[in-house]
Amino acid sequence: MPNSDSSRIAIRRLSLHLISAVCVVTGAARALGATPQLEEMVVTAHRTDIALENAGSAVSVIDRPFIEHRQALLLGDVLRSLPGISVSRTAGFGSQTQVRARGAEANHVLVVIDGVEANDPAGADEFDFASLTSYDVERVELVRGPQSALWGSDATAAVLSITTRRGSEPIEAEANLQSGARGTRSAAGHLARNTGTASVDFSASRISVEGDSAAASGSERDGYDNATLGLRARWEPATDTHVGISARQVDATTEIDDIDFGTGLPADADRESKDAFALLRADAGTTLLDGRWDNDLGITRFESQRRQIADGVRETTTRAQRDGLYYQATVHLDGPAERARHQLIIAVDHERSTFRQRGDASAFGDPNQDQSMGNTGYVVQYLGEPVADWHLSAGARYDDASDFDNIATWRLTSAYRLAESATTLHASFGSGQKAPTFVERFGYFADQFLGNPDLRPERSTGYDVGVRQVLFDGGAQFDLTLFHERLENEIDGFVFDPDSGRFTAANVDGSSRRTGAELALWARLPAAVDASISYTYVNAREPAAAGGHSRELRRPRHTASLDLNRAFLGERGNLNVNLYYNGAQLDRYFPPPLYGPERVRLDDYLLLDLSASLALSANVSLFARVENLLDERYANVLGYRGAGRGAYAGVRVRTAR
Repeated sequence: MPNSDSSRIAIRRLSLHLISAVCVVTGAARALGATPQLEEMVVTAHRTDIALENAGSAVSVIDRPFIEHRQALLLGDVLRSLPGISVSRTAGFGSQTQVRARGAEANHVLVVIDGVEANDPAGADEFDFASLTSYDVERVELVRGPQSALWGSDATAAVLSITTRRGSEPIEAEANLQSGARGTRSAAGHLARNTGTASVDFSASRISVEGDSAAASGSERDGYDNATLGLRARWEPATDTHVGISARQVDATTEIDDIDFGTGLPADADRESKDAFALLRADAGTTLLDGRWDNDLGITRFESQRRQIADGVRETTTRAQRDGLYYQATVHLDGPAERARHQLIIAVDHERSTFRQRGDASAFGDPNQDQSMGNTGYVVQYLGEPVADWHLSAGARYDDASDFDNIATWRLTSAYRLAESATTLHASFGSGQKAPTFVERFGYFADQFLGNPDLRPERSTGYDVGVRQVLFDGGAQFDLTLFHERLENEIDGFVFDPDSGRFTAANVDGSSRRTGAELALWARLPAAVDASISYTYVNAREPAAAGGHSRELRRPRHTASLDLNRAFLGERGNLNVNLYYNGAQLDRYFPPPLYGPERVRLDDYLLLDLSASLALSANVSLFARVENLLDERYANVLGYRGAGRGAYAGVRVRTAR
């Protein structure tokens, strides 16, 4: 499809017409027996089970059927449908993928997988979304706003909790094969055994992609390979006691391009990154005092290893490990859990992180170092219903850090349901904190980048207010939320220190401000079409060197997603249409030779994906999808090229008894 200005305008108009049409039809929708999604239970919002409609924070959920209908190989592509979220993937499969919430930094989103905090200490405390496959993901919970009062550092702007698959039948087995554009080949399988009191789930997937050039000016293919293994097991020896384990191993190899210092832009290069991640958890829980006192104990480990290779020679290797010990007591103050209206949660989280870097000394200095940091967090939270349909929470946390200032955070939430109108008014107000990363504190190459041992944690405060509305007996519903957040002590990791003649990290004076709105809408339309719309407006601004504030980089002000899903042939077939809009954004360009950075504009873009599946029998299904059907040319990062149109097809075999 030609990318002339007229065609781009036509595409934008088409998207607006589609979204407007859905809204109009939603207004005329009638109840079709749909189950309201607000009856779901969520855990992340309060560290304990609570009905979604009673949560005061802004919460969104993605379930397994939605993931299967989309068919995306990587979960990051599915997360674009969530309000408040923007996903920036540098190029094709395996390239750097950053997920931001409400215009914050990527390392301000805490990611938890099966109870294990998965942000990588060796990767600037960001989670590696580039290697997160969707195959074994059962459910995603997103809680927006500062959540450090419950979850500590990194939960500055949001918490994203991911739960992997768990079979419900006595025996389940599944195999999945697919192939498609850019030499993509994928194989995956899931095996589950469930006796009612015990369950074991094992999953495995492998993705191999020949790829395109990541650099917009390049021609060399940049490939990607991912192997992921997952295991979950749980045993309930009694109705009030459980023990469990989970494990996840990811090995990924990504061929990458590098910056050509003659142009200041990326170009073909013989480079690759070999990354490995392991997540382990063992937990146990029991309920005492006739159901009034829940006790949960968890032990976790996160490990990462990243090897950078250039022209076949290893440059540097970084390793990180985080061990965690967590205890939580949930006291139901006025009766057993199923009847209690008031709860008190007390928790202690202890974590110890280590960082190791190895490489050959060079003109930039000696990169070899071994570092460690520890933190203990103390949490208390009240969660209650003082009057019917009014749910309140108040929580506080104190983090005792080994290497920088101790810090206290807090959070208040409220949700009031007007039963007669099926309306819920919700609000939250809280603070967050982000600890300095290992590189910011201890440096990288001694003669190039010095660490700053005097860094203070970044601090945020924020609030949101919104309304959830259920219409037509559950046939439609929406959630509109307004938010404002403020970040202070922001760490700039690229500051020139004239005293040493080197670069370092420093806390920035002033505050960054993020204001915006989020809309999520779901409706069952005529002809049994499920429609989901999300829209986010973010105005993210940071202190400018010349004074005042300037717009933050790589933060589109407007993002929107439209998802239409239609089952047919008695639900043997399924058709899914997804339309994603990413507004214009700014990026930074360093023109040679060593001139000051320039701000450049990256155009907005629209992606249209189609996917379909058809069950040939009770056990065998065919599926296919086309990504970027309009072959939109776009970039999330200056000088890199987003993936063009690609078609994929496969077969799925399932059995259960």
